[in-house]
Amino acid sequence: MPFTLRTMLPAFRTPASRIAFAIVFSVLLHASFLWLPYFHLPHFKAQLPALTVRLESRTESMAVPAERLEPERSAISLDNGAAPASAPQMAKQAKRMEKSATSHQLPKQVQISYVVYQGADASRVGVLHQQLDVEGEQYILRSTQQLAGLTGLLNSAQLTQTSYGKIGSQGLQPEYFEENTVGKKAGGNRRTTFNWNTKQLRYSSGGKAELPADTQDSLSFMYQLSQLHMDSEIIPLPVSDSTHLENYQIEIGLTENIDTPFGKLRALHLRKIHGDNEGYFEIWLGLEYRLLPVKFREVDASGAEIDGFAVSDIRAVE
Repeated sequence: MPFTLRTMLPAFRTPASRIAFAIVFSVLLHASFLWLPYFHLPHFKAQLPALTVRLESRTESMAVPAERLEPERSAISLDNGAAPASAPQMAKQAKRMEKSATSHQLPKQVQISYVVYQGADASRVGVLHQQLDVEGEQYILRSTQQLAGLTGLLNSAQLTQTSYGKIGSQGLQPEYFEENTVGKKAGGNRRTTFNWNTKQLRYSSGGKAELPADTQDSLSFMYQLSQLHMDSEIIPLPVSDSTHLENYQIEIGLTENIDTPFGKLRALHLRKIHGDNEGYFEIWLGLEYRLLPVKFREVDASGAEIDGFAVSDIRAVE
């Protein structure tokens, strides 16, 4: 007699047979999970798409390609009627022509993560996350830096900074800057107000200062750099933190290939001009990422690096 479902039905008419079948079926099912190959199921987490746009002029198309484009070096003509230059001069001129660009449009939202390093051995000590949101003529820029102490969480520190204000054809114009430090070296909450009508800076400590045109705060200036014309050797830029105003003189260097956790990037190297026994900073702007900051470091008066930051992820939407 053929073995069919009809012939099996009498075997399930008694409770004992049904229980036995259930036990056997359960054993076989669990054994299949143990012996079958392991399949990793992805975690579905809402994320912004990776920023894959090229460095483009504000007047050019800002369409986002479907996949990341590889670096592409455009031909550069050096025939301008001048006397022939030496090979080193021509190379330097080509580099400067490559990075001498107009301003570049900031994405409507961008998230950048950095790995934080400290010391001569570049020990990894924490992470830094920054997010820029642009809506209409307003922007808000947030930064959170989390450092882990050498002895654990008890010595950890967190620095949060927020800059918000207007954004237009000239780039960012901050109106408020807040800074808060908790944990080790806690500095409490400090706030700076940019009053463009009275041209005055006001600090939460009670201090005041004159507000020069184009002044940035110590967070917004890194993103404002992409909005400036870099056709000169030095960029003057007034920058205010939460306590005082300083007139930066930023030297424009050459393009470099740098290694980051995000990969090898082509970047424009900038450095704050400084005197002897004076601290300074260096910053690298991604040439294929709209001159967004992809690496920066702070150096103390002795020439030792205090903190270093290298990009580990960039995500953005238009």
